[in-house]
Amino acid sequence: MANPIKRVLIFVSGLAFLSSMGFMAASVLSNNNTTTPNSEQSGQEEGDRELLARESGYVAVLDREPDNVLALQGLIQTRLALQKWQEVIEPLETLAKKSPDNPEIWQALAAVHIQLQDYKGAIAPMEKLSELTPENEELKEQLEKLKQQVTQNQKNKPNE
Repeated sequence: MANPIKRVLIFVSGLAFLSSMGFMAASVLSNNNTTTPNSEQSGQEEGDRELLARESGYVAVLDREPDNVLALQGLIQTRLALQKWQEVIEPLETLAKKSPDNPEIWQALAAVHIQLQDYKGAIAPMEKLSELTPENEELKEQLEKLKQQVTQNQKNKPNE
């Protein structure tokens, strides 16, 4: 029973990884600021401080301009880089409302839910992704296995 869920996790995580790498590559290409850290730890701390500063900047822009898609995308990229999985859901859902036909958004949303082990929450984004990419038979199979696993988990844990 664990094998189908592992396959779904691997598949969706791979898709999410590719998407996040695309986001990160776009970010790197658009930002010519390169830093050479003195040590790995100080470089990581400096990188985290920079990401946190970017995050607060994007939040401030979105407070002033809630429809700013570039700031929303930047916030998502930054929170993904910071591995703030729970905090990236809301901006991803907002972006999904603004671009409901973008499969990358739905893919990322499903992957974040799976990262958080919220398999039930991953079903709706995966259904939308499957709807947007009807030629992807493997995704449909993975979606069905995920649904079966969620149903099985609910039977095993009736109190939740």
